[in-house]
Amino acid sequence: MSTEAERAMSLRWLASRGRPVAAPTPFLDALLATRNVAIGRVLPWLLLFGALATAGSIGYHELFGPGATVGTPAYFACFAIQLAIWLSARSRQRALAKQTRRWPGATHERPGGWFVASAALAYGGGAALALVLFFATPARTYAASWLGLLLLSALCSGCVLAGFLRAPVLAVDEPSLAVYRALLAENVHAAAPALAAVPPILDVALGNRLPAGYGGWLVAYAALVVATELVAYVRSRRPLPPGHYGDPLPVQTDVDWSPRSFGA
Repeated sequence: MSTEAERAMSLRWLASRGRPVAAPTPFLDALLATRNVAIGRVLPWLLLFGALATAGSIGYHELFGPGATVGTPAYFACFAIQLAIWLSARSRQRALAKQTRRWPGATHERPGGWFVASAALAYGGGAALALVLFFATPARTYAASWLGLLLLSALCSGCVLAGFLRAPVLAVDEPSLAVYRALLAENVHAAAPALAAVPPILDVALGNRLPAGYGGWLVAYAALVVATELVAYVRSRRPLPPGHYGDPLPVQTDVDWSPRSFGA
């Protein structure tokens, strides 16, 4: 069941995609409610993964020592947030799936090209920079620690991405399928490749880990990844096709306020 606040968010979401209604259909109401990651649902997961991330961050820093990237805690915090949001959203989707017949059409969806480009830049570009630092500078400990975090970030994001893409389709008709695909395009961004590129900015800010001349490269790398993923998100917000999404809005009729003359 959705709350009044969730219904209001659903109406705004449909209107923003060109399908304003007075009230969504019951199934769309439940489907759009899965967008709402309420604090009461996400908090238990966040506490669990937060504790694991804290322990993991400390252990990872001890593994590499003082020369490691100072962005280690930020990376592990991102892992905890990504996994908590993913599992919270999937729990609501699974609850709805138990009440929905399996959609007979194709279930395989793919991220858009801009999202794939942002992931390639985040992980491929970051790995290339880390290897340059490892082989061309004395900062080998830093480079190795960053490369390991990029690998962990790729695994975390890949888990979130696969979890959403491989989930059963939640749809009962063509309009609900269109809404499901639009929601999936949003959920894909929980994988957030940009989260792999932003934490190294801490090393640039502190300036005590990077060799001279490499700070600008890290800033440019992070900016490019963030910009590419932002373009991917904007391009994924497309209008919904025609269909029955709920009760139509009441027709507003114009009132003639012009003065009237009355005959004798």
